[in-house]
Amino acid sequence: MSEYRFFLLHKILVLSINALVLGALTVAMYMAAQNPEEFTLVFLRVFGSLLLPIIVLGFAAKRKLRRSADSMCGDAA
Repeated sequence: MSEYRFFLLHKILVLSINALVLGALTVAMYMAAQNPEEFTLVFLRVFGSLLLPIIVLGFAAKRKLRRSADSMCGDAA
């Protein structure tokens, strides 16, 4: 994998994870606004349950991207 392609895929990964986090934040705010008396509790519950899989997905995708780049660089040398 060329350095440019790795750079491009890394930026796409970062932007997509950021978009997912913003989407989770939006959903959590919407769900919490439905019950203003328990806003904080509902927000933290929803946001936490959505954020954890996003972080795991981002970590796994970053590892896969790095392994792919390392294996391609190792074959070329």
